[in-house]
Amino acid sequence: MKRRKRETEVFSLSFLDCICCGFGAVLLLFVLTVGKKADAIERVQAKTQEIIGEMNSSIALKDKQLKENQRSLTTIRKRNREATVEVVKKKKMQTELEQELALLLSQLASMEEELGKLLDDKENLPMQEEEPPIPIPNAIRRQYLTGFDIQGDNVLFLIEASGGMTDDVYEKAVERLSDSDDEKRNAPKWSRVKQGMTWMIANLKPESRYKIILFNNEITPLEVGYGTEWIDPMDRDLTQEVIEELDKVVPQEGANLEKAFDMVDDLPITPDRIVLITDGLPTLADTYQASQPLESNDRINMFRVAKKALVFDGPVNVLLYPMKNDPGAAVHYWRLADDQGGAMVCPSKSWPNT
Repeated sequence: MKRRKRETEVFSLSFLDCICCGFGAVLLLFVLTVGKKADAIERVQAKTQEIIGEMNSSIALKDKQLKENQRSLTTIRKRNREATVEVVKKKKMQTELEQELALLLSQLASMEEELGKLLDDKENLPMQEEEPPIPIPNAIRRQYLTGFDIQGDNVLFLIEASGGMTDDVYEKAVERLSDSDDEKRNAPKWSRVKQGMTWMIANLKPESRYKIILFNNEITPLEVGYGTEWIDPMDRDLTQEVIEELDKVVPQEGANLEKAFDMVDDLPITPDRIVLITDGLPTLADTYQASQPLESNDRINMFRVAKKALVFDGPVNVLLYPMKNDPGAAVHYWRLADDQGGAMVCPSKSWPNT
């Protein structure tokens, strides 16, 4: 009997076992691999967060530095603007000083020309026949101050009595601060002021009246005749008292021109002209705070506030006994006198004696 041929089974039990084992091995490898990937991802995330944190800290630090730089830049820009403004002010001030110098030189040339004319004409000056109310050094020179009009009905003399009125040189005036009162009264410059005042009183018209007010850091009216407000220049006794009271004055302290000008508006009788006797720009003011030490710009500003305080609209004549280190004063006082319809004169050292 012929045997049947045995059929071969493709998927036998052994084959399935191999397949399952292989699949299990693959699955095990997959599980192990996934676990390791999760750990790696966590490490990467932690590192990433650390880097992000460092970057945020760095960004915050950069932002802080940027804000500080912006503040510094703002400060620098502000200082630059202030410096620019200051430069403009300095240039403007320089221009004004140059203009004042040019004006001063022009004024000096005019004064020299006028002086030459006066010296040429001195022999032909008219003599005064009438007896003056008080003695003067040389009657032939009574018309010396040409253009300096003091012939008013009520003439107010404002006389600076500061320490600077003791000498023409600032350093010497400072040295005289330690002098005794008698030495200050007899100082060369102050003696010239008193002689000039005597000359002007002698040249007032007979029907006029005059008043003298001294100023330094305070205002001091010169009182004679038991409270006489305005003095008759023809009254020899009162005039002699005036000269004696002037001899008692001690020049000292600073000069507050603002206070003197402000006082004019408070007078019971308004003068029709003012004669200001001074030696330079003021050193004190009520409405201006000066720097320490006092600078030339401060004195100019003090003069400007003093000029604003003057509400008087009549002529103001200025008799300037200049301080050598204050050349710009002549320009400012010339402008003041010109604006008020008056005149400014710097008398020679020999006036009025010769």
